Amino acid sequence: MRSLHDLPEARPTARRFVSWWGLLGVTLLAVGLWALIRDLEGWNAVWYLPAWYGYLLLLDAVIHRLEGRSFLSHRRRELGAMMFWSVPFWLIFEAYNLVLGNWYYVFMLRSVLLHGILTVAAFATVLPACFFHAELIRALGGCQRLRWRPIPAGRGMRTLWLVMGTLSVALPLIWPRYAFPLVWGATFWLPDLANDKVGAPSLLRDLERGRGDRLVRLLLGGLWAGGVWELFNYWARCKWIYTVPGFEEWKLFEMPILGFLGFPVLAVAAFSFYAMVCHFLRGGRSWEAAEREWAAPPPRWVWAGAAAIAVLFSLAVFVTIRQQSVHSRRPLLVELRGIDATAASRLREAGIPTPERLFAAVEEQGVRRLAERLDLDPEALDRAHRHAALALHKGMGTQMASLLLATGITEVTDLAAVDAGVLFQRLLAVAEQAERPPPRLAQVRVWVRAARMSGTTRR
Repeated sequence: MRSLHDLPEARPTARRFVSWWGLLGVTLLAVGLWALIRDLEGWNAVWYLPAWYGYLLLLDAVIHRLEGRSFLSHRRRELGAMMFWSVPFWLIFEAYNLVLGNWYYVFMLRSVLLHGILTVAAFATVLPACFFHAELIRALGGCQRLRWRPIPAGRGMRTLWLVMGTLSVALPLIWPRYAFPLVWGATFWLPDLANDKVGAPSLLRDLERGRGDRLVRLLLGGLWAGGVWELFNYWARCKWIYTVPGFEEWKLFEMPILGFLGFPVLAVAAFSFYAMVCHFLRGGRSWEAAEREWAAPPPRWVWAGAAAIAVLFSLAVFVTIRQQSVHSRRPLLVELRGIDATAASRLREAGIPTPERLFAAVEEQGVRRLAERLDLDPEALDRAHRHAALALHKGMGTQMASLLLATGITEVTDLAAVDAGVLFQRLLAVAEQAERPPPRLAQVRVWVRAARMSGTTRR
């Protein structure tokens, strides 16, 4: 199996010190960070995208600088196919999460169209992120001659792959509270076994041949990618929050510490999934396949049908996760208590267009001073500030913050002093009276834990 640099069409080109897409990547990273720090309306919700795309462009530029070739310089069609199949690949895990409930999204965009575009753009980077890091490790000379004693892959080993694959697909759905870690193998064991059977790139065959380079690069690259993913997500407004049973207390960023072990497995699963797709739908053509393994591609109706199925599957899962996995949407000024249309207009004219900016302005200037400057009722502004402080806390949103206010929780410091289970029961009663959907107990635990850690509003 040869990598990107082994393909005959991927001939080195003149190495510029910085490629144009490297400069673009740095620019996108800088713009995203600036928008995040300034809390710009709208941009603060989508900062993750320019930051992540900028980072990936920079990675590719570094690979190109090291080798004179990269995905963007020589394999753009490959990158396009990779991004397309990345969306249904990740949505398989989103579909599992509808049963598992191990993460949820906050401050999602209100427009269904914009939410869809954001989702596709974000999920299209999953496969490239896994593979770019592995390629960069190889370009840096990592693990290129890593070998070990061949492991016989006879009937027993293949039976193990089959059993583990079956369990990984089924048990997270049957026994979600305890079998959820197996979900990361749902796209690895069976696809890798199929790849081995038909002659596509397979990690099982690598073990049999004593090759450890590809496996270790994928594992290290996945861990690297996961660290950057979680770092960018932690500071975002529109983000995901984990509520993994038994792992809610010990977190790095939003991820339970042990959860980082899932990223190396994700990269391995991504490789097996994409190798299978390339073999059956592209005649084996992928950046990891040698020319001798390429075959005639299947008829157009085969890959067109597969693409149509992938799109329909993605649409179905998207609609469902918008209903079940999105727990809050971007807050608006007019949703805050004490803010009517007139007050919202004055705030906007003063350069305070969002609850985030209102919260920051009150924290900096104080309620009375800001109220006098904008000719607003101080009591109404104080109510709005308290509502905003709760709504912004761990992406709670204005509706859940309203339920908290109805229970007597008026500040984030109040959250730190209550028991999550007791508060959850009070919220259930208030939500039933108000005829609103209640929060999940796992959400309430997130709010209380964050309040106890800082005593103030946290992203």
